[in-house]
Amino acid sequence: MKAEYPENVTVNELDNFNSVGKETYKMLEKTGVYVLRALALFLELDEFYFDNFIKNGNSILRPIHYPPITEEPKNAVRAAAHGDINLITLLMGAHGKGLQIQDHSCDWHDAIAQPDELVINVGDMLSRHSNNILKSTIHRVVNPSKELWRTSRYSIPFFMHPVSKMPLNCLDNCITDENPKGFEDITAGDFLTERLIELGLVKK
Repeated sequence: MKAEYPENVTVNELDNFNSVGKETYKMLEKTGVYVLRALALFLELDEFYFDNFIKNGNSILRPIHYPPITEEPKNAVRAAAHGDINLITLLMGAHGKGLQIQDHSCDWHDAIAQPDELVINVGDMLSRHSNNILKSTIHRVVNPSKELWRTSRYSIPFFMHPVSKMPLNCLDNCITDENPKGFEDITAGDFLTERLIELGLVKK
């Protein structure tokens, strides 16, 4: 939304970059709507529960460049283990291996999307809203084998965010004696700001 995000940056150096980028955004957003409808049914909500929260939301299509490795990494990886902040993340096949996801036993597995597939991660917002019924996907990007150090890796994830006023309060039907309420009430906007401050991307 314009009140929270600046205008998109127009790229004039590459023909069709802007038109292809906008079309990609629209198609991934459309796909995300259907994924959230399926998840709403899984959570025993109305199928269209998320629709109004994601309409004109703060979603981001973000190109990421992991630069070549030029010297021996000191226990560093391209992206340390983390969960995404948003509701869900949709990821097309990246340029090169590296993405790994962690299972519930804390073991790591390569996650490689084929040309006709998407990797879909649950984000922290959805994990919180479902009282951890849907767990945030912990993932990382590891370094390539040494012979590929001097190559770049490109990835273009679509982070699906709701409008800032969406309440992330734990859903009543996700709270039970076996799964008591695990999170305080908060809006998506306040949660995002809180996390960005923790990451050092926003100052208090």
